Amino acid sequence: MTQCSRRALIGALCLWIVAATLRGWAQAPQPPAVSAVAAVLMDATTGTVLVDKAMHQRRPIASTTKIMTALLALESSNLDEMVTIGEDAVKVESPGLDFTPGERMVMSDLLAALLLKSSNSAAIAIADHISGSVPAFAKKMNERAASLGLKDTHLANPHGLSAPDHYSSAYDLAVMTREALNYDRFREIVAEKMTEIARPDRNAKEIITNHNKLLWRADYVDGVKTGWVRDSGHCLVASATKNGWQLISVVLDSGDTYSDALVLLNFGFANYQQKVFARQGDAVGRARVRLGRLSFVPAICQQTLAQVTGPGLPPAGRLQVSLKTPKAPVAQGEAVGEAQLSVDGQVVASSPLLAGEQVPRSRVIVAIWWLVKLAALLLVAAAGIRTGAKLVKARRRRRRGLSPQSGRPYPGRPGQG
Repeated sequence: MTQCSRRALIGALCLWIVAATLRGWAQAPQPPAVSAVAAVLMDATTGTVLVDKAMHQRRPIASTTKIMTALLALESSNLDEMVTIGEDAVKVESPGLDFTPGERMVMSDLLAALLLKSSNSAAIAIADHISGSVPAFAKKMNERAASLGLKDTHLANPHGLSAPDHYSSAYDLAVMTREALNYDRFREIVAEKMTEIARPDRNAKEIITNHNKLLWRADYVDGVKTGWVRDSGHCLVASATKNGWQLISVVLDSGDTYSDALVLLNFGFANYQQKVFARQGDAVGRARVRLGRLSFVPAICQQTLAQVTGPGLPPAGRLQVSLKTPKAPVAQGEAVGEAQLSVDGQVVASSPLLAGEQVPRSRVIVAIWWLVKLAALLLVAAAGIRTGAKLVKARRRRRRGLSPQSGRPYPGRPGQG
């Protein structure tokens, strides 16, 4: 082998090593081993799945069912509504809180009992209050699951006690949780280690403690819900937030729910990043306004547009902002454009852009408009007066026997004089 051939071979080998190394960096890291039969790690903002272990497997989900119950309560009622506890709610097997038939509680406190103490009685009371019965509420739960695109969920009751055809999956539970986390009250409740609820009919208050002990393990953990029945094993939906980035981990039938959930959350924070292109409420541009008192109006993004980046995931995308040029007046909240997040040339998320403030017409434009309107009225009036004068003059001439056009006598008529 010649010296040139040797150099070429060495150069090619070096390039191959560099390329292999780069490919290794781009590959997704090996996810941690967990004891759970099924698990998922998901970005709360975008729904990007970072770890998948049988995440679509249909399984009993015990009290994690109550995430859907809480979501429907938040969507279908007001937090200050009074809810009456019925006979059927008192009869169900329920840990933690004792209720009496006819007792009333504010919906906000009943949700705390539902999510922190995992009260089955609270779940039935909410179902009866919203839909009139447990079967009717279960129908509503399944309709809501279908609207979220959940293909591995069918719910038979609002509490999660074992029942035929009552199941979901790790993935579907994560999607339900993403939706529920859009509500401030849900976020507040599931992040509380303990809270005080009012029992107005007893003229008393009660301190309740969260069943989710993962909240005590790490200060960045902020939810969500435990669950256990014999059929399901130990289940946990957990969430954690670092630097404004929230992840959701779900572990079903786990030998150690807290360790499994925490190792997944830490794996996500250690290996991936969230790139935020625009947050909900951000002004991402200024739309030009024609004939307005202001020349521009801020274009406000209506939802957070973000992307998870890291090994094994596509490179960072780009935000494209398309703005209209509205004509004044512009109402606050009027659509003035759209923002689109594109990754690898594909639009993966979008948000309408709404006017951040009201823009009336320019005073000058308004003044000119009124002047033009007044001038038009004057012209119409002048034309009317001129036409009327001509008609009067023509009528007088006819009476005198003169032609209206020439002022001469009609042919064959004697002149006057």
